Amino acid sequence: MLPLRSFLVSVFAFFLSICIPSFVFAQDASTIISSSTSSTTYRALPTPSVATLGIPQTPSDQEPYRGSNCPGYRALNVSESSSGVLAILALRGPPCYAYGNDYSHLLLNVSYDTVDRIHISISDLQGKQFRFTNRSDVWDAPLYHDLTHPSNRSYSFFYNSDPFEFWVVRTTDNEVLFDSRGHPLIFQDQYIELTTNMVENYNLYGLAETVHGLRLGNNLTRTFWANGDPTPLDHNAYGTHPFYLEQRYSPDRNASSGNQTEYHSSSHGVLMLTANGMEVQLRPNYLQYRMIGGVIDLYIYIGGSDDPKKTVSQFVKSIGTPSMQQYWTLGFHISRWGYSNVSDILDVRKGFSDFQIPVDTFWNDLDYMYMYRDFTVDPISYSKDSMIDFFKSIESTHQHYVPIIDAAIYAANPNNKSDDSYYPYYKGIEDDVFIKNPNGSIYVGNVWPGYTVFPDFTNPASSTYWKDCLLNLTHDFGANSTSFPTYTGLWIDMNEPTSFCVGSCGSGRLDENPVHVAFVLEGETNNVVYTYPEGFNITNATEYSSIYTSSLSQYHATATSSLEIVKASPTPMNVKPEYNINNPPYALSIEQGNGDLANEGLSTNATYFDGTVRYNLFNIYGYGMAKATYGALSSIYENKRPFILSRSTFLSSGRYAAHWLGDNYSLWSNMFFSIPGMLTFNMLGLPMVGADACGFMGNTDEDLCSRWMAMAAFSPFFRNHNSLGSISQEPYRWESVAESSRRAMSIRYSLLPYWYTLMKDAHSDGFPMLRALFFEFPNEKNLAAVDRQFMVGDALLITPVLEPNVSHVQGVFPGNSSTKWYDWYNHTVIERQPGENVTLYAPLEHINVAIRGGKIIPLQVPALTTYETRQNPFNLLVALDSNEFSEGTMYTDDGESITQNSTLTTKFLCSSNRLSISSVGDYHVQNPLANVTVLGLSQAPNKVKIQNSEIHTFSYINATRELVITNLENYTMNGAFSSNWTISW
Repeated sequence: MLPLRSFLVSVFAFFLSICIPSFVFAQDASTIISSSTSSTTYRALPTPSVATLGIPQTPSDQEPYRGSNCPGYRALNVSESSSGVLAILALRGPPCYAYGNDYSHLLLNVSYDTVDRIHISISDLQGKQFRFTNRSDVWDAPLYHDLTHPSNRSYSFFYNSDPFEFWVVRTTDNEVLFDSRGHPLIFQDQYIELTTNMVENYNLYGLAETVHGLRLGNNLTRTFWANGDPTPLDHNAYGTHPFYLEQRYSPDRNASSGNQTEYHSSSHGVLMLTANGMEVQLRPNYLQYRMIGGVIDLYIYIGGSDDPKKTVSQFVKSIGTPSMQQYWTLGFHISRWGYSNVSDILDVRKGFSDFQIPVDTFWNDLDYMYMYRDFTVDPISYSKDSMIDFFKSIESTHQHYVPIIDAAIYAANPNNKSDDSYYPYYKGIEDDVFIKNPNGSIYVGNVWPGYTVFPDFTNPASSTYWKDCLLNLTHDFGANSTSFPTYTGLWIDMNEPTSFCVGSCGSGRLDENPVHVAFVLEGETNNVVYTYPEGFNITNATEYSSIYTSSLSQYHATATSSLEIVKASPTPMNVKPEYNINNPPYALSIEQGNGDLANEGLSTNATYFDGTVRYNLFNIYGYGMAKATYGALSSIYENKRPFILSRSTFLSSGRYAAHWLGDNYSLWSNMFFSIPGMLTFNMLGLPMVGADACGFMGNTDEDLCSRWMAMAAFSPFFRNHNSLGSISQEPYRWESVAESSRRAMSIRYSLLPYWYTLMKDAHSDGFPMLRALFFEFPNEKNLAAVDRQFMVGDALLITPVLEPNVSHVQGVFPGNSSTKWYDWYNHTVIERQPGENVTLYAPLEHINVAIRGGKIIPLQVPALTTYETRQNPFNLLVALDSNEFSEGTMYTDDGESITQNSTLTTKFLCSSNRLSISSVGDYHVQNPLANVTVLGLSQAPNKVKIQNSEIHTFSYINATRELVITNLENYTMNGAFSSNWTISW
């Protein structure tokens, strides 16, 4: 769902006026800009006058730096042991009051957690500061429990006492991984600063969520403050993942000399564990943490040589590996905001069937709800009888349905209980599970249904409440029991959480409900969607001319004069700042609104059930909602893996949810940025990730949608979704898009056994499903910033077209001169030189896919759903390396159970003209093996045998050096992998 930022132009153009609300509980109401409007066509609801912009703030990083004269600390009473270091840190001089009040004494606690992880904790001695690691009731992870304090650790901790500074060294190669020398520690009640020196031209990845290239560079400020605005370039977005991976390269002195320098690589990771607001400043020679609360909980993952996957695995295992998703979730998903009734979805379903395009899951945005209220179903547009018929129909074809649930709960009108009786609200009041104002009243924001309240997922009582609400939804859909299939997953949205006003704007105003949100929706009167992708004016000149004229008319008809925003004055230097959680002395560089922390989200002094303010747990709401939803669905559908898609995420959200990259635009730039977005989340333990193909906001076009559908077919989560008011973009709307989709989906569905195995590796070891090229070729320095290509696992290289009106694309094929790459389609060897940019032919309906030599890929004959595909025979694609060697793995289970009764892991090995399998486990795969294709075989075989039986159905293609063995079903009738076998030639 699109948040406020995409409509700020509409807010200013149509509604904005200056007024002061009578009161705002959770925010100082002085100097607030608000908005009002006349009625619109949103179900004939009035639009309230509510504050949509708070007190303007100038980001502190744009003001003169105030910490230059801070004295730092000295270490006293140091105690060293085999498990770590303890010390008191004392302030070395008078307080500097940079952006808060200095603590005179701190506690240093260094813990040698594991052989490859060190934890450095610095907190105030009195324990006044909020400490996130004390809230295991809110966020729990293995790193709290897997402490071994080994003596054979792979790192050393060093420090200087006066001033206190420390550095961590990896002992295997003496690399300094974190180094605070030369930078005084600042520790104040609302400002903490910790700095590490960085190597020259460092390669850093992670620090999500933002829209940026894969490699972060050394002139960037990353802000961690959950924000509902769509795809903000280089600014804070929906999620908070304060972990980075650093990749380093050094010349390999042991390599043979030549014209090209060869490198040795290493990697390590760093996590600053906090839910408080924070900035990380990346500068040419240093990286600096600036936190507005909490304490320092720094975890350093030692990593090692030549394999960044090892570092990622160390990190992901410490926060909790991602859950296994159900098998069907790997299929294609279709969605939009604008399916106004169930007939629209049925028409779309028929369209996919008529055009023979695979689809597994149909999604509903807010349209299915009654008045946009959670846990309700519109009794007319989505009547119970029509939904029961729909559910029975998709059950018969083994397809699925996923509806949206927002974080905000409609606050019922107390003056109209007879007509406005809303169970989730009154039940929440009864259970006392909603977030409060500081005075104990309920916090009331403004979201889609009007004035809304917000469940407190830190409250233990919220778990039962949330489950009851979801059961209520199944009943509204027509289910008499949980065995009746209604929704098979949930999409949780707006869970930063977003609110379209500043503060508790609905307090005392619930008698006005229901009301419209405080801006015009796209598609409403005077807000027609006229935006199209870059290049549309070239390929669609006539349409573009008409659209341009209409959009210009709309602008002139609605434009108003803009408002002047006056920036707040900073606190003078050397003056003791006042403690203020609504507008702290250090103003974060946030993207939303005019810099006020309460813009577009719940205020910082909104209060949880135990008195904790959101200021200290601001970034964790989406995680809590995902965890509660996972628990509820696990209880409702016993032993079925819950499928949950969440917009806002936090560290270890992957244990409970998948993620999409949010409300993107139908622009080529957004298509490109989805690649580094997916690669980054795969490093962070959220591998089931994807972007809305063809774009969510604005109108797509044939060229963009064709290219995006093809590329998205190689993302772990594959969904097409677009917004209210935009043109329809189901892939069958254009023949070229339909054909592009069919071709790419045929590959995706044939690869389902491979995809599922990658998911199992992510679940077991934290390995990425989607990988940057440097992950598989870590010693090739030229790959450090490559993010226009990506790898699916270790075997497939994808080179998409990312610009309009072209028929060629360039890509690099990593590896040395003996590395082999094969074209997916014709199985020819791709001719290239190491490091060369190769030009590839890429007509509109084609995406370039390459197979890496040395890999064996399990396949199944593709069908129109994942279920049908799972019933089909297997094939094996054996891509030999230059030594005619290849290997691979396949994992299989029932595809849905949380706890498995049986599993099967099959290893494939091809060497010395023999292909053999070895299976471990007792899960029975009944499908036979149909074909084996061997690429890169140097000469034609005289005969082919399986075990001792000669096979006569084979051919050898000289042009591609390809052996094709067919009709193997008779030899594997009991199941392709039910017993071990060998094929020789």
